Amino acid sequence: MKRFLYVTLLLFCCHVFSPLAFCSEDYYIDNSRVLLYKLINWWYDCTPDESHLLCGRPLRYQNRDNARVEYNEAENTLKLKVKGGFADLLSILKPCEKCFGPSYLRCTWMNRDYFGNGRPAIVSRELSSITEFIFYDFRKKQAQKIQGIEKDILFVLKGMVGGLLNGKIALHRAGNFFKKCPGLSQSQADHFPISLKIINADKNEILAEYSAIWKP
Repeated sequence: MKRFLYVTLLLFCCHVFSPLAFCSEDYYIDNSRVLLYKLINWWYDCTPDESHLLCGRPLRYQNRDNARVEYNEAENTLKLKVKGGFADLLSILKPCEKCFGPSYLRCTWMNRDYFGNGRPAIVSRELSSITEFIFYDFRKKQAQKIQGIEKDILFVLKGMVGGLLNGKIALHRAGNFFKKCPGLSQSQADHFPISLKIINADKNEILAEYSAIWKP
């Protein structure tokens, strides 16, 4: 019965797309494309027996066609700007200063064919307020290569549903939740991995990978 309720909910919140339909921002739960704001609205109003149906589900967010590449040759700095920011319906980093949770995103791998010896800055704010990813020590030749694929840059964020927090679905368990998922404690970071990939969608090549770093 619980599985039936979950499937019904997911179908209710799915998009109905033609094969050629395209959006610059998309949310997926269990690989099904959904209208996330509908799920958030439902979660606020659902019964206690239903409030756990989304807990622990894999969530994916994709953003394409919003990247803008800027290069400052004098400072050897490249910026991947995201028009309008992104993932504004998700809480990725912990909202409380002293609680244990994801504190920032750190680049764990870069494709040197594209980024050369560039040094990525860490991401330490909520993604909804972030409008750019910065890379230092960036050479002009490498910057031109990134500029050449600007229209094909795809951002893919992945995590697990951890609860409903301040009108957003959280990918962690840190903070004062309106709807909190039962079971795992907020200190079990391995159960809530958060990753971000920057991809050349035209060639399906990963450009860079970021992972959430959990701290008190």
